[in-house]
Amino acid sequence: MGNKHLHIIAFNVPFPADYGGVIDIYYKLRSLKQVGIQIILHCYTYGRQPSKELEDLCAEVHYYERESGFFYALNRDPYIITTRDSNIMPKRIMGDEFPILFEGLHSTSRLKLYADAGKKCLVRAHNIEHDYYRALSRSENKLYDKVFLYIEAIKLRRFENILGEADHILGISRPETKYFSEKYGHSTLVPAFHRFDEITIKAGLGDYILFHGNLAVAENSDVFLRIASNVLSKIPHRVIVAGKNPSRSFVRKLSGWTNISVVANPSDDELDMLIAAAQVNLLYTAQSTGIKLKLLHALFGGRHCLVNTEMIAGTGLESLCQLAEEPNDMIDQLEKLMTLPFTKEQVDERILALKDYSNRAGAEKILKLIE
Repeated sequence: MGNKHLHIIAFNVPFPADYGGVIDIYYKLRSLKQVGIQIILHCYTYGRQPSKELEDLCAEVHYYERESGFFYALNRDPYIITTRDSNIMPKRIMGDEFPILFEGLHSTSRLKLYADAGKKCLVRAHNIEHDYYRALSRSENKLYDKVFLYIEAIKLRRFENILGEADHILGISRPETKYFSEKYGHSTLVPAFHRFDEITIKAGLGDYILFHGNLAVAENSDVFLRIASNVLSKIPHRVIVAGKNPSRSFVRKLSGWTNISVVANPSDDELDMLIAAAQVNLLYTAQSTGIKLKLLHALFGGRHCLVNTEMIAGTGLESLCQLAEEPNDMIDQLEKLMTLPFTKEQVDERILALKDYSNRAGAEKILKLIE
């Protein structure tokens, strides 16, 4: 494999890899290096510090300060884009002929400049961003944040046309790849990169139900509170909810149910152990954007997965999960799954079905696109 170079523009410093978007970026960097690509990483600092881990992984790493403030919200273009625009970066990128991978619509403020200069440009579409922001607006309780997210969704829908300048769009799920292909062409499915190199499921029985996610995100905490009230409080089984930064209000609301406990900010190893030991991984979401990394995490390392339609829509992984939408159905499914050992045959089925979700396969797709 040749010594190819690739500029990657990341919307945040992708280490530590501790939430959806940066997990995809960090493990993409690792996988691209393994197939022989020399990476020149450009990233916006946004509540994160420079990382030696990234500097060891990449040929070069350049950091840029992300701007912030009310002034940027008044701009015609989306806030997530106008606050990530550097005058220094183009001078570095235009000095060679290497292709560019833009991580998310967030990083595409200068896409047209580079495309007009003849650079090969790839955009990783982490979401259909205007759909994602509209859903965030619906989930938000604070009026100012709700209005801000709604206006941002309108701006993102308009700004998305910049993707017509890209040579390739890398969709993260089947429905989104279809959407971008129909609208702009040149779209390729490259599933989310993740930290799982092999299936590590333990066959047999566990003794609790696990829900995990970033609990600082209103969508995740609200979904769990609804399930806790309507389903989990009505069954005798032990339940653990684990994730980043649960609010005091969230923990307080759960304290009335003695079978539910909270594990705040688990390390990667702790979360792996929680997923592996659970009998059922409960995976519910209010919107079907992207592929949820928590789904891959549970499928690579956990036993039974009980999901809603939005969690698995367009993933091709429907056969590996149990589906339930309504509270009574969820209760029935949980009661059944809690007594059903996970078998060696089910582990083998997972290994076969998850082959296309390997990091190596995704990196080789990208390598072909930049050759």
